[in-house]
Amino acid sequence: MNQPERNKTLLTIIAILLITNLVMLILFFRMSHQLDSQPKKLGFTEKLKKQVGFSQQQMSVFEPRKKIFWDKMRARLDEIKKTKEDFYFQMYDPTVPDSVIEAKANVIGNQQKELDLQVIRHFKDIRKLCTPDQLPKYDSLLPSIIERMTARPERR
Repeated sequence: MNQPERNKTLLTIIAILLITNLVMLILFFRMSHQLDSQPKKLGFTEKLKKQVGFSQQQMSVFEPRKKIFWDKMRARLDEIKKTKEDFYFQMYDPTVPDSVIEAKANVIGNQQKELDLQVIRHFKDIRKLCTPDQLPKYDSLLPSIIERMTARPERR
């Protein structure tokens, strides 16, 4: 292949690559714009306001309860995490008897049980704030909340 033909071929390849890159950039910006314009999922507090119709008075009672609840939950979740870490590190010590591992697994189960009971108490407590007209709306929110709580992390 002589020099002019090689230059022509190289210019054609460069032009194709340039056009491909431009198309990819355009698609990227369109996709990112579409993702930005999608509505964000409403949190539980926003759903109480907008979907259930909580009044300002109900929200003023709910907000402190929510804060107390989450302070307790964070402490519980940290406690469970620490217990699980200690539990799983037992596998490195071959001298630890199975009875000790079973006992630690029971501790984790009891901690999880207490956490779940706190969650149920919290939702029941918030349910008491609802008016009779709001109860069906509140109750309709809970299945999706429960699904999010029990779903694998990638589905949350």
